[in-house]
Amino acid sequence: MSAALEFWRTVERHLGAGEKVFLALVAENTRHSPGTAGARLLLTEGGERHGTVGGGVMELKLLGRAAGILRGGDFVPEIRTLHHRREGEGERSGMICAGSQTNLEAVCRPDADLDTVRRIVGLLEDGHPGTISIDPSGMTVEERTADLSLPQVTIERDERSWRYREELLNRKRLAILGGGHCALALTRAMCRLGYDVFVFETRENVFEDELSRLARSVEIVEDFALAGAMIDYPEITWVVVMTTDFPSDVRALTGALDRPFRFLGLMGAAAKLEEIKERLAELGFTPEQHERITAPVGLPIPSHTPEEIAVSVAAQILQLRGEES
Repeated sequence: MSAALEFWRTVERHLGAGEKVFLALVAENTRHSPGTAGARLLLTEGGERHGTVGGGVMELKLLGRAAGILRGGDFVPEIRTLHHRREGEGERSGMICAGSQTNLEAVCRPDADLDTVRRIVGLLEDGHPGTISIDPSGMTVEERTADLSLPQVTIERDERSWRYREELLNRKRLAILGGGHCALALTRAMCRLGYDVFVFETRENVFEDELSRLARSVEIVEDFALAGAMIDYPEITWVVVMTTDFPSDVRALTGALDRPFRFLGLMGAAAKLEEIKERLAELGFTPEQHERITAPVGLPIPSHTPEEIAVSVAAQILQLRGEES
C-alpha cells in the first residue's frame, strides 16, 4: 500500500466514525528543511496521529496547535511558512536546521469532506490520476491526467487568495523485471521509501502472494521483452532488471532500451554484463544504447545477500534522484 493511500484511508476511517481530522501538508520547502514538499501529517479528535511534516519541536508545537483547532469551531484552511532559524524575519518553527517550509493546515469534517476523501481513496486504489485542490473555501478532487511538467505539489497565489494543488499520481515509481529473492527484498525497501513498485515475472507463484501485498502490481508476462511497453509513465519510472538468467536479462533489456525510462539498471557480475552487451550488439543495439544501462546496478558496497543488494540499489536511486533535484 502506498503511503498516500494509507494516509487518506486513515482520514476516511475517522471521518466515517464521525471525527474531525486536522491535516498538515507540506506544500513548499527550501534546502535543509526537515519537511519536504509532499510530506503529510494528520491528527484526529481522538488523538491518533499519522505521518510527519519534519518532526522535532516544530511538529510538537504543530500538534498542540492542531489539538486546539480540533477542540474549537470552524477553521478556515491556511498556509504558514515556518523558518528554521533562531533569528530573522518571519514565523520561526523552533528548529535551527536552516531553510524553511510552507505548510497547508486544514480540518476535514465528516459532513463536508467524507465524500471527497472517499473519491481520493478510490482514485488512489484504482491507480487513476487526479488532483486534490484546497483553498480557503475547502477541498475538492478532480480526476484528470497528470501534468508531469509541473511539480507534484504546488501553491498558486495571487494578491487575494491561494490554492494548494497536489497530483495524486506518485512520481516515485520503480519497475522490477524479475520476481525472485532480490526483487522481493528491493520491493520491501522501496515501498518503505514511498515508491510505487511494479513487478514483472515470467514464472507464476514465485513470491507472488508476498509481492502482491507490497507492490502496486505484479504482472506475469509470457516474455520479459513485453514488459517495457507495459510500464506507464516511463519518463518518471526507474527500472531494474534482475531476472534469473542471462537470456532473460537480454530479453528484458530488448524491451526496455527503446523506452525513455528515467533509469535502467542491471544486476550482475562484470563477466555476465560483457556477454549481455555482446548479445545486444548482435541484436542491433548500438553502443549509445548500451550506455543507458547502469551495470552493475547499486552502489559499490559489500552486498551479497538479497537484503544487502536491495540496500545498495535503493541507495543508488536515492543518490541519483538527489543529484537531479
